[in-house]
Amino acid sequence: MLIHRKGFIIFLSILFLFSHCLNATAQGKPIVCKQAYALCTSAPCIPDPRHPDYAVCSCVVEKGESAGFKTCAERVPKQKQFNTTQLTSTFSFEQFSTKKSINCEKGMPWTNCVDAPCTVDPMNPTKAICSCKIDHTQAFFTFGGDCDTKTCATGFWSGATTAAGVVFQNAMFEKLNITKNPWPNNACQK
Repeated sequence: MLIHRKGFIIFLSILFLFSHCLNATAQGKPIVCKQAYALCTSAPCIPDPRHPDYAVCSCVVEKGESAGFKTCAERVPKQKQFNTTQLTSTFSFEQFSTKKSINCEKGMPWTNCVDAPCTVDPMNPTKAICSCKIDHTQAFFTFGGDCDTKTCATGFWSGATTAAGVVFQNAMFEKLNITKNPWPNNACQK
């Protein structure tokens, strides 16, 4: 019976790893598009009271090149009811020259806003509200928090894992023909 249990645990572990790898490759390489998008790299978020796995994030509206996993056609801004505009949140370098990043430990709540649905604020078209998935199972970095790592525990910052950040940066570097990182010191100093 013990051998069967160990075999079953090994089988489940392999199945988990296999499915995790399939999910990571299913997203593929980020797609860079040139259009309006929501940028949440420094967005403060609060948990959505109706959807406990999601948070509502206050992002900014930008225009230009950005990366996500959805196609450019899927990310085209759309006019919705009540004269509102729906956008998609994506990754860009727009805040790299004006904000510094902080690293936060695993276990702290954060949100992944890449490809999240957003609505432009009808009273302030430079802002968008996005519905982003909450995570706490991985370490992350964010451009929010104004270099104060204590905010990792008190805020639900929009962020990304280091691995995801590298994937998006490389896609943007390739599309923009950037061969050397123009922001080598964009992390907060300890």
